[in-house]
Amino acid sequence: MTVTTEATTDRLRSAAREFVAARAADLDAGRTSTRSDLSYLGAQGLFERGCSGRPLGEMVAVLEDVAAESLSAGFSAWAHRMTIEYLDRAPAAARDRFLPDLLAGRRAGVTAMAAGLKAVAGLGTPSLEATEVEGGLRVSGPIHWASNLFDDAVVVFCARVVDGAAQEEASDAVAAEPVAERTVIAVAALPTEGVTVNPGFELLGLNATASSSLTFDEVFIPADQVISDDLYGFVRGVRPTFLLLQTAFCAGITGESLRQSADRLTGLGEQFATEHAELTREYDSLHGRLYGYATAPDEVAAADLIRLRLDGSRLAGAATRLEVTLRGGAGYAVGSPTNRRFREAAFLPVQSPSEGQLRWELAHSS
Repeated sequence: MTVTTEATTDRLRSAAREFVAARAADLDAGRTSTRSDLSYLGAQGLFERGCSGRPLGEMVAVLEDVAAESLSAGFSAWAHRMTIEYLDRAPAAARDRFLPDLLAGRRAGVTAMAAGLKAVAGLGTPSLEATEVEGGLRVSGPIHWASNLFDDAVVVFCARVVDGAAQEEASDAVAAEPVAERTVIAVAALPTEGVTVNPGFELLGLNATASSSLTFDEVFIPADQVISDDLYGFVRGVRPTFLLLQTAFCAGITGESLRQSADRLTGLGEQFATEHAELTREYDSLHGRLYGYATAPDEVAAADLIRLRLDGSRLAGAATRLEVTLRGGAGYAVGSPTNRRFREAAFLPVQSPSEGQLRWELAHSS
């Protein structure tokens, strides 16, 4: 991996922010996609930040900068970077096959792990089922939501490994549930025979992120593309990074909305000065916790990470609503940056893990 000085990193981040800013309107209008943003960030070596023991705060800063200009690009970069995180922890064969292209932005990364996070939280089971066959697994079922589903994507997913023999022995008189021996995390590269990317969703925002669903139909996954067969252990390992990097793009859009609002607090806008000041105080607290936790992610209590992510989503919604209010009719115009941020932030409460899931987990955390 490339070693850079702090000054070089700052220069690369600044250039990346300018690159994304110049494309933000086209991304929002669907005239282009975030694939070019992934290529650019990879070519600059920015996806290496926080990998393999490097300070995670470096990657937090990259995502915060990118999301300040376009949450579409920030979200897409987060999904790509999490795919890198999974493969950075994979056995050598899968890591060597996929990681270099992902780090360089030559392929797009897809994190299709929402079902796995829900399963670990006790909120369901993975929708994909796998059976063991010679040399690997056969996987079938749906993935209900994933992003960065470009033609060259690398998809990390989880699937329940079902004991087919036990299923065949079940009584014909009773509809038996599949017998799951374990849950695996594995990787597949698009295009792969048996994987169908369904037509994309029409979204309120983030249409540039190639978000859709997938269907697996007897997809063969070689044994050396299995990343882990310990879902709980794997998710516990990656979840601090997962939540901190999600909070990073929440912080990016929040900070930008508060900055854009700051010069409109005179005249009628003076009525909102107290609200802006309170949101700024909360943002400063969020920002401090985010970078503090990023210095030692594995040492942070799970409940604190959940609270941070919830605060990030809530603040993004509040800050963008305030910006629209202060901008008035101009903020209601679809083509304006204010309106774009408002629509993009509306996605955060439903992004996996959703606000409902995070609240449930927090209420049940010890």
